[in-house]
Amino acid sequence: MLTISLVMSTVRVTVVWAHAAEANMAAARNENKCFIENRLIEWCNKDTFGKTNGNQAEIGRALNPKNLRFMHMPLSKLWIQPLSWSMSFVAATALIFSPIVSLAQTTIEPPHWWGDLEEGRVEVLISNSDWANITEVRCQDEEVVLEGWREAALPGHVWVALDVHGVTSSREVELKVFRNRGKAARVSFGVTPSLPQNRLDAWHESPTMYLIMPDRFANGDPRNDDVVGMRERGVDRTEMYARHGGDLQGVTGKLDYLRDLGIGAVWMTPVVENNLDKTSYHGYACTDSYRVDPRLGSLEDYKALTREAHARGIRIVHDWVPNHWGNLHRLLTHPVDSAWVHQWAGDFSEAKRTNYRSGVVMDPHRQEVDVFGFNDGWFDRMMPDMNQLHPDLQRYMGTNILWWMAEVGIDGLRIDTYTYGQQDAMAALTRRVADAFPASFMFAEAWVYGSAKQAALVEGSGFGWGDVTGLDGAVDFAWHFAMQEAMEQGEGWEHGIGAVYEVMAEDFLYPDPQKLVTFLDNHDTHRWIAEAGSEDKARAGLAMLLMGRGTPCLYYGTELGFDTRCEPDGKVRQDMPGGWTEDDRDAFTAEGRTPDEQPWFDHIQGLLRIRNVYPRAFQGGMEHFFPKRGVYGFSREQDDVRIVTLVNAAADERELPWANLAPWLADASAVEALQPDGTLAPVFPRDGDTLPSWAHRVWVIHK
Repeated sequence: MLTISLVMSTVRVTVVWAHAAEANMAAARNENKCFIENRLIEWCNKDTFGKTNGNQAEIGRALNPKNLRFMHMPLSKLWIQPLSWSMSFVAATALIFSPIVSLAQTTIEPPHWWGDLEEGRVEVLISNSDWANITEVRCQDEEVVLEGWREAALPGHVWVALDVHGVTSSREVELKVFRNRGKAARVSFGVTPSLPQNRLDAWHESPTMYLIMPDRFANGDPRNDDVVGMRERGVDRTEMYARHGGDLQGVTGKLDYLRDLGIGAVWMTPVVENNLDKTSYHGYACTDSYRVDPRLGSLEDYKALTREAHARGIRIVHDWVPNHWGNLHRLLTHPVDSAWVHQWAGDFSEAKRTNYRSGVVMDPHRQEVDVFGFNDGWFDRMMPDMNQLHPDLQRYMGTNILWWMAEVGIDGLRIDTYTYGQQDAMAALTRRVADAFPASFMFAEAWVYGSAKQAALVEGSGFGWGDVTGLDGAVDFAWHFAMQEAMEQGEGWEHGIGAVYEVMAEDFLYPDPQKLVTFLDNHDTHRWIAEAGSEDKARAGLAMLLMGRGTPCLYYGTELGFDTRCEPDGKVRQDMPGGWTEDDRDAFTAEGRTPDEQPWFDHIQGLLRIRNVYPRAFQGGMEHFFPKRGVYGFSREQDDVRIVTLVNAAADERELPWANLAPWLADASAVEALQPDGTLAPVFPRDGDTLPSWAHRVWVIHK
C-alpha cells in the first residue's frame, strides 16, 4: 500500500526494529543508508494498539519488551537529504490541507468478477490506509446487488459482498464508500456476464510437465530487468541469489522448443509479485496477491503466454502458495487483521521456524506440540505463516486463486507446502477450486515419506482428508525417494530397485495413480544426473519416469544434462544457455547444443515421442513384475501396441527374465527398440538375451 506521510524536516524519526532485523540494520548503517519501515503494527492486536494510542514504541514494549531495538536518526541524515528543504515546504503545505487531501492509494480486490463464477457472488476487499470510521457503502447499479458490507478488524479496509449474477454487459460499476468526515470515495469494480473461453478441455491425457523457474529460463523483454519502485533492482547473472532477468515473454518465446521436445504442460514457479530486498527471484514470498511481478512482465504477458501455449496444445500450471506470504505483503504492512498471521513473540532465531516434519499431520500418535510447531511455525524468517482457519483470510485466498484461474485461463494448480497449512482449511480451499473449475488438474506438494501419507490428501482415497480436498493428485515423493534408493543400492529385495516395486505395488491406495506427479528432481533437490551417480543410471531413471505410471515432470535443463548439486539450492537454478541475447551460444537450437548436451536431448525427446505417439497407453494402467536378480520391467498398453521398459539395477550383466517377458511378446508382430539418438529400430528379443549393469531397454511391441 502506497502511503505518503509528510512531516517537518526538524522532526526526529524513530524507527522500531525487531531483533531479527539487526543484521540488516548493521549493513544499512555501514552503507550510510536507513530503510525506514513501519512493520511492527502488523503484528499488533487491536487491544494493544488501543492501549498504547498507536505509539509504535509503546506497542513494541508491550509486545516484546526485551528484544526491541530502537534507532533515532534526524531526517537530514537520511538518503533523501538533498530534498529536505523541498520536503519541508511540501510538509508545511500538507499540514494545512491534510484534512481534505489523501495521497493514499485505494485498491479493490479482486478488481472484477464474472456473473457465472460461483453464481456471481463475491466478497471484495477495498483498502485505503487513510480511511477510518466507514459509515456506509453504496452501489446504485440496477444489475448488481449489494448484499452487505463490514469494516475489517483493523482500520483502512472494508469488506463488501456483491451479487453480480444478473449483469448483462461488461462494464465498470461504481461503489461509494462513506466516512465520518470527507466526501464519499468512488471505487470502480468490473463486472462481466460470463467467464472467458480461455482454457483447454478437461485435463485427462497425463501430459508431460516441465518445471521452469522463469527468472532463470529466458529473458524475452530486457526492459523489465530493472523496475523503478521494486526493492531489488537490476540483474546480476554472476550471483546465484540475485535476479537474472528471465521473464514471461522469455517463456513464451520458447514454447516451440518445448513443443518440439514433447512437453504437454508448463509449471512455472510463482509469478506473483515478490517485492523483497533480496533473493526475490524464486517467487515464494508473495507481496501482492493480485499482481504479476513486474520484473517478470504484466498480467497481459501472462495471459499472452497462456494463449500461445494453448495454441500449441500446452497447458499452464500455476504455482499457488497459501501457506505463507512474504513479510512485506501489502496486507501485512497495512494489515487487515492481526489474526491472519501466526505470530511469535521474541527473537525469530528461537523456535519460531516450522519443524518441517510433514508426517505429524497424519500421525495418529502425534503430540500436539509437534503439530503446532509444524503448522504454525514460519517457513522462513521472510515468510510469515498464514492462518487459513481465519474465515476472512480463507475467503480472500479462495477468491484470489479463482480470479487467477478465470482471468488467465490456467489449466492446473500446484499447491506449494500443502501440508504446512491447517488441513481442514486447506481442504476447504481446494474443494472450492474443484467445485468452481472441475475440469482443472490440482495436485499438492506434500513432502512426506510413504504412499499412505500422500494418499490421505487425494480426493477419493477414502481416508484422511481424501473425501473433502478435491485434489486430483499429489507430488509423488514416495516414488522419488525409492528411485534415489535404487540408484544408491542397486539390486535388492525391498531395498534398492525393490523399493521402486514396493511403492508401485501400493497404488491401490489411490483412486487414480495416473494423477500422481512423478519427478526425479526439482528446484529444491540435487539435479537428477548428479544424484543418479552415472550417466547410465540417469538415463535408466529418465526412462522409468517418462514411460512409467503417473504424470511425469521434468525440471528445466535436464534435457541438456544439467548435473549440479543443491549445495546450496542456487546452484540447481542455473540459466538456460541461449536464453539471453548476450549468451555465446543458444542451447534451444541443435546448432547451439554441445556434443555432451545433444545426447541427453535426443534421449528425452525420443522417450516423449513414444509417449505422444501412443497417448492412450499412458493414460491407463500399468503391468509390472517384481525385480528378478535386479532386473525390473513394466508395460503400458494401447489397442494394438504395448510399450515395455526394462532396467537392470544389478552390478553385473543379467539375463532377461523370459518367463515375465514371454506373455508381452506372445502376440508381437514386430518389435522396435529406442536407440540412443531417440529413434526406433527393429529388434528381435529372444530367450537368453542379457542386459548390462544399469542398462535399460524401451520396446514398442506391435501386436
